[in-house]
Amino acid sequence: MRLRLGLLGAVVVLAVLAPAGARRSGDASAHEQDKVLLDNEHVTVMEVVFPAGFKGEEHEAPVNELAYVLDGRFSVVTKGKGTTVVRKGEVEYAPKGTVHYSINDTRRPARVLVVMLKER
Repeated sequence: MRLRLGLLGAVVVLAVLAPAGARRSGDASAHEQDKVLLDNEHVTVMEVVFPAGFKGEEHEAPVNELAYVLDGRFSVVTKGKGTTVVRKGEVEYAPKGTVHYSINDTRRPARVLVVMLKER
């Protein structure tokens, strides 16, 4: 599901599409630029940078995840659904349990606001 929202709307409505161990092929430091903006019992909000050439590891979403693209674009490959390109200003939603991984097959980094909605 893709939605178009302004940044403020994304923050109010609203993480990763890539697990903590995800990395660019051959680059263990791919997520050194990640910033946790908020982390409490209800939600984790992070700014994630997918470098050019990034390919995350396939994983199952541990909670409901939203990814709002701040700059650039990246793709999400979802098991049983295929590939979705997510561009600047768009939101990708992965419900809890969705098996997926992220790819940035462009020559530019993608900056993404990731929101993970925790269960109470």
